[in-house]
Amino acid sequence: MLRSPKTIFLSTQISFIMDHTLPPNLSEAKKKIKVAQLSAPTYLDLSRLRLTSVPEEVWDLTNLATLDLSNNQLSNVPSEIRGLTNLTYIDLSYNQLVHLPEEIGRLTNLTTLNISNNQLVRLPSEIGNFINLTFLYVDDNQLTSVPSEIGLLTNLKQFDLDKNQLVRLPSEIGFLTNLTTLNLYSNQLKSLPEEIRLLTNLTKLFLSSNQLRSLPSEIGFLTNLTTLNLFNNQLRSLPEEIGNLINLTTLFLTNNPALVYPPYSMIKSRNVADEVLEFCKTQPNVFTRRGRRKNMWKTLQLMYIAQIDPHCNETFGKLPTEVLNLIEYFAISEPYI
Repeated sequence: MLRSPKTIFLSTQISFIMDHTLPPNLSEAKKKIKVAQLSAPTYLDLSRLRLTSVPEEVWDLTNLATLDLSNNQLSNVPSEIRGLTNLTYIDLSYNQLVHLPEEIGRLTNLTTLNISNNQLVRLPSEIGNFINLTFLYVDDNQLTSVPSEIGLLTNLKQFDLDKNQLVRLPSEIGFLTNLTTLNLYSNQLKSLPEEIRLLTNLTKLFLSSNQLRSLPSEIGFLTNLTTLNLFNNQLRSLPEEIGNLINLTTLFLTNNPALVYPPYSMIKSRNVADEVLEFCKTQPNVFTRRGRRKNMWKTLQLMYIAQIDPHCNETFGKLPTEVLNLIEYFAISEPYI
């Protein structure tokens, strides 16, 4: 039935009044959605609008490939998100999300998922459906564990899990063989699974500010690593296999109070010699043999300057073998001190 001009006028007037009674942030969101409805774009940016809920009209935009809902005040994601199956990129960071609906697992075309800086305490097992995901940002939440289904994301290249409350990693993380960057700093990890040896494409591994007391010998398989950050842990020693990391150029060892010296195998790597020496200079650690207590760096410095024969058992018999190896290294190389 055709509407009279008067009816059309009243309808328009009511719509106008309703738009102008909406909160400014929601009104701006509605405008963007209207534009999207008319032009059928694949991109919608509703970030920084202080939204407390997602306008229901969003779920009708099934052509969307990119949806940005970051920097709002969202406390949940409606199950209707399951209809946006063409999404390849979604940004939900900087909200107040406590959980994700299991329906999010329907978004199997996602290549990037950003859910960082929320209040998530767990990830749904349906996250394993994101078989095309290459970038996953879950940093700055309250996760205490990672579901085993994470091992299904075999195309993942970057995985940010820093600033959570993780106490362990699932062994299935070893299936993420395409990972190049793994951020795990500022958690509560006490150990790493031996399956980490399978992440042979890793170039950057960040493990600072955890509670690591040791590293598995399997870390020596990560021969493509260029950056390894172990700052601020509880490491007592490093495995000899760490010397296999021949491409390592950036290494952070400081603030491990119980770590007295790195293994000789690491010193032999010219790429990290400067960092190891810096570690020796800054560590307050000391070693004790036969009741004698010496500062490691000062000892090495004096021995190098004096060009003392490191094989002189009478002088150096009281020192650990690893220190003798270090002195021998200095004696046959260019001065780094």
